[in-house]
Amino acid sequence: MQSQITVQSVKQDQTILSQSLSHYLAHIEIFRYSSTEETSLAFTVKVSGFFMYADLNSDSCHVCYYPAGLYKRKVPAGSNQIMVITFKSEWLIYKCKKLTELAHFTELLYNLEDRPVNLPCVRMAKALFRSLQKLNNVDKDLDMDNDGYIFINGCINKYYQKLKRNTHISHYHQHKATEISTFINEHFTTEDAENLTKLAARFLVSQRSLARLAKIAFGKPLHEHVILLRMRYALDLLLTTDKPIFEIAILSGYKEAYYFSKAFKKQFGVCPKLVERPFKIAAKFAMQA
Repeated sequence: MQSQITVQSVKQDQTILSQSLSHYLAHIEIFRYSSTEETSLAFTVKVSGFFMYADLNSDSCHVCYYPAGLYKRKVPAGSNQIMVITFKSEWLIYKCKKLTELAHFTELLYNLEDRPVNLPCVRMAKALFRSLQKLNNVDKDLDMDNDGYIFINGCINKYYQKLKRNTHISHYHQHKATEISTFINEHFTTEDAENLTKLAARFLVSQRSLARLAKIAFGKPLHEHVILLRMRYALDLLLTTDKPIFEIAILSGYKEAYYFSKAFKKQFGVCPKLVERPFKIAAKFAMQA
């Protein structure tokens, strides 16, 4: 294959060095650059197709589809290397039909979509650069047909396995987050809802993982969500019952009315005793009647 992509700096004083390797299934290019400040690189895609983009510094790698055109990508200051592999579309489509996580991706060619599409990033760029370096440093004469195929096929297989593993981990995290959400929503008024050690042990995770999973479940730290649930529950009790405030505090998970009132005012901007309580007023009139 021939190169279907060119990379150039948007700064006139910046030099980009490149080297390439061709195979009948893909064209591999390495771009080296150095910059003292954040800048941009211009990518010209000559023919629409499928690419693998690997950034050595960030160890990030993803497969993408780009229609022909000019694109720009911001790059941080410093020295770096980027690997771009242009795949032969017919081979990639054949390959991806056997790989569940990638099968839908190749439908882009049939749908003739005129927009870039990026699959998720995985951490494998450094491994790709090492594999390519070994390929270039073999003692025997390089059998490009065989060794090149092993490298190119390995790139897709490694990416697929990483993507599959990340998807599995994501499903696991979502499952754990759902378990935590269900438990907290049912037990937010108890001490268990704010005991991180017991919660972590209950869900067989570390406290650090518990914090991350709670963020997935609630979109906010666990402590903040527990307080929000308690305050909403307390407000409902104030509006729909004639229970005294100290009892509502206990029912909401607070042992002392002082700390309950402080949290309530922080949440709603008013002390609980200043909340208008229609049920309490109705009960008072009923007693006087």
